[in-house]
Amino acid sequence: MSDAILTLLRLGFLALVWFFFARVASSVWQAVPSVAATATVTKDRRTRRPKKKSAKKPSVVIVEPLSHAGLVFEVDGQLTIGRSAACDITLDDTFVSSQHARVAITPNGLLVSDLGSTNGTYVDRQKVTGPVSVHSGSRVQVGSTVMEVR
Repeated sequence: MSDAILTLLRLGFLALVWFFFARVASSVWQAVPSVAATATVTKDRRTRRPKKKSAKKPSVVIVEPLSHAGLVFEVDGQLTIGRSAACDITLDDTFVSSQHARVAITPNGLLVSDLGSTNGTYVDRQKVTGPVSVHSGSRVQVGSTVMEVR
């Protein structure tokens, strides 16, 4: 074979390899945002607002994703957060464990604890390694969901 034909074959093969990688990158680019956007939240019947407003209970408000922003969950003793239907706050998010985190009222205030989740729980962008005290304005992140304590 002549050198010109070999060079053309090499360039053609190189073009095919680049085309293949471009297609793979395009597929990944399109698939990743759809996974992050699948987080949905369901509110359990057990987390009703009290009828009396004399004693204000602490609450957790979803800030992100924007599709669920503003959902309020009052902390009455404790709230569990996870993918399981048994949780008080159920998140349909692949980055959330079935029993992911707990928000509990203690004599010293609110505590957030990670329940051995795979991806961790974050309070004000710091990973939770044990029970962490939170106050009004603290942000708790579980998977792609960000909640604010009020």
